[in-house]
Amino acid sequence: MSDEKRRGTRVEAGFEAYVTIGDVVIPVSTRNLSLKGALLTGCGDCAGGTRCELHLPLSPGVRIVVDGEIVRSQGGEAAMAFREMDELSFTFLHRLVTLNADDPDGVDEELLQIFERM
Repeated sequence: MSDEKRRGTRVEAGFEAYVTIGDVVIPVSTRNLSLKGALLTGCGDCAGGTRCELHLPLSPGVRIVVDGEIVRSQGGEAAMAFREMDELSFTFLHRLVTLNADDPDGVDEELLQIFERM
């Protein structure tokens, strides 16, 4: 996907995480994150269209948990689109993206646009 087609702020983020697909746990690293998805390394065998859950530990007992779907997989990387997360996970994700963004105000503007469409 070209950068022009992407919407939303993406931040470089090399966090250790894991993806669960059913009972299978796959250790991954995030290459980048946005409010809508993540690019993951280590999940190259994850097929497009696969429903999964991303677990991103932030500290002991604190983690972001997101239900999503693999939308693309090639060359050892997989792109995951986020579908659903609880309010606390969203709060942590929003804060993480905002703190690492080149334009933190732009992240909030994107969020306002999402809510305006609802």
